[in-house]
Amino acid sequence: MNKKILVIGGAGFLGSHICEKLLAVDHDIICVDNLYAGIKENILHLLDNPYFEFLHDDLPFPRFVEVVNG
Repeated sequence: MNKKILVIGGAGFLGSHICEKLLAVDHDIICVDNLYAGIKENILHLLDNPYFEFLHDDLPFPRFVEVVNG
């Protein structure tokens, strides 16, 4: 069963590897990173994947993301 998973800091070294592993087991990924420490080059190869979404954002305030299953 695939899930939609939010990875915060997903463009960092560890976050990008977590995104890769989760995509490999058929999960949908929303990757959020402000690119302060992470770099976009870490996720460039994932951007064409239809199950991967990148949001360049900082999260100082709560965000509401609608996730629809199905």
